Amino acid sequence: MVRRRYYRRVEQELVAPWRFDFENVRPPLVVIPIDGWNRVAQKALRFALTLSSEIVALHVKYAGDISPIEDEWKTHIAAPARLAHQPVPSLVVLHSPFRFVIQPIIDHVLELERRHPDRTIAVVLPHLVQRRWYQYFLHNQRTKVTAALLLLKGGRRIVVVSVPWCLHNR
Repeated sequence: MVRRRYYRRVEQELVAPWRFDFENVRPPLVVIPIDGWNRVAQKALRFALTLSSEIVALHVKYAGDISPIEDEWKTHIAAPARLAHQPVPSLVVLHSPFRFVIQPIIDHVLELERRHPDRTIAVVLPHLVQRRWYQYFLHNQRTKVTAALLLLKGGRRIVVVSVPWCLHNR
């Protein structure tokens, strides 16, 4: 009985209007959290460029982080994009006092959602896919936690897209 009521409520909520509304359809604002410039980030950025020309890459710096992300971004992304007469994806460096990476990303995406009430926010999450099941535990599961928190805390305008990088090493 309870199960039937639940399914009826879900069905009522999911009923689509008969006519599709084609007004105000715009490409999303795309956000890509990246650890640094590598093949995984490159694949995610290439995919993001197919979705929109408005792309924001997020990098979280914490105390002791010496990654040269700003210089790499200028050299490997900004300069080639300008040469190709393409929109330059922006890089936002967020600062965290410790190795807390997830919360600054969540906060930034939720702030973008608030500042852009008329836009879909597509969060492109690059992640590693291991060859063997037991290797799954060797890597940080930050991507899955980030996706879950975005979907739980964000509104319906946040879309999470997974971009896998398959490891082929043995």
